[in-house]
Order: sequence, then structure tokens, then C-alpha cells
Amino acid sequence: MEKENTTKIGGEILLGIIFALELYALPMQFYLLINESEFSFFGAAIRFFSFFTILTNTLVAFASAVILFGGKFKLTYFFNKTATITAITVYILIVGIVFNFFLRKIVNLQGLHLIVSEIFHSIVPVLFLFFWFFYAKVERLSFTLIGVWLIYPIVYIIYTLLHGIFTDFYPYPFIDVTKLGFPTAIENGLLVLLAFVILSSVLIAVVKIRTRVRRLHFKLL
Repeated sequence: MEKENTTKIGGEILLGIIFALELYALPMQFYLLINESEFSFFGAAIRFFSFFTILTNTLVAFASAVILFGGKFKLTYFFNKTATITAITVYILIVGIVFNFFLRKIVNLQGLHLIVSEIFHSIVPVLFLFFWFFYAKVERLSFTLIGVWLIYPIVYIIYTLLHGIFTDFYPYPFIDVTKLGFPTAIENGLLVLLAFVILSSVLIAVVKIRTRVRRLHFKLL
């Protein structure tokens, strides 16, 4: 019992740090956007939430808040489920992987822009991965969940392409139809979805291994 309480406290502290970072970075990023552009508040909000990075970090912030402060509501149960935490881990890791391996070399961020970017793309993905690995419940997961988890990135890619047709704005260069053409943008979008599938498969496999190890451990007791 004491070990369980210690584990719970450790998870809450880590989530508290993640939530605090998001509580600083998200409003700061919006302030930087609206302060350095000619957008109206509404226009800035649309541009702000057109980035997968922003949407996913908002999801992380919301999930962290619900787990920490949601009490016994059904929403708290949903976000505490291993499947939900694993899906969010996949999403935020993709944010970090895409930026650090493909986008970091083409951007030159300084000052507050750099601090916020590191929170979004490096610090939070690593911390949430730690939370998933060390503090998420060990429950059985099925590879069939991947189909459900893909709904979010698929809807995002479709929205981005449709939104871009009317505004000529594409948040990421690998899906910029105006520069790459529609076939190449679609191909790149499919490659990103493949990355989701691969990473999801890896994390589910890890959960399956941990579940079997735990089951074996109880059998030996």
C-alpha cells in the first residue's frame, strides 16, 4: 500500500510539472502569435489551433489537469485508462520526433520562441513518455486500438489540406500543397500516418510485454 501511494504521488508530481509547463507555454505562444502579427483575436485563434503541436500539447495539458483535479468523474476514469494515456503518448512523441528530426534544422528560433518550442517539442514529450512508462496502469491493450487512435491525425490532415485550399496556409512544409503539389503532400501525410502506426505498435507491444511479465510475477508469488 505504501509503495502504491508513493507511486501515485510520483505520478502526480510529474503530471503537475507537465501541466505547469503547458500552462506557461500555451498562453505564451498565443501571446507571441497575436503580438507579432496583424491577426484579430479570432484569426489568431484559428491559426494557433491549426498546428498539430498546439492541439496535442493542449490535449496533454487537458489530460494532465483532468487526472490531477478531476476527482471521480467519468472523464477522469477515461484519461486514466492505459489506452488513453498510451494514445496521447504516441501523439506527443510524434510532435517531438517530427520537429527534432525534420523541422529543427529549418527554423531559427530565439528568445521566448525558443523556450516555448523546447517545452512543446522536447521537454513535454520526454516527461509524458516517462509518465506513461513509470506511472500508467499496466493493462491489456490490443493492436486494434491503432485504428481508433488514427482518427485524430487523419482528421487533422484532412482539415489542414481543406483549410489550406481556402487560405493557402499550411502549418508544416511537408504538407504545403502550394510548394509540393497535392500528390506529394498527400504522400507525406500518409508517411506521417505510417509513423503513427509504427510508434503505436511499439508502445502497445511494450505494454503487452509488461502485462505478461506482471502476470508471470503474480504466478510465481
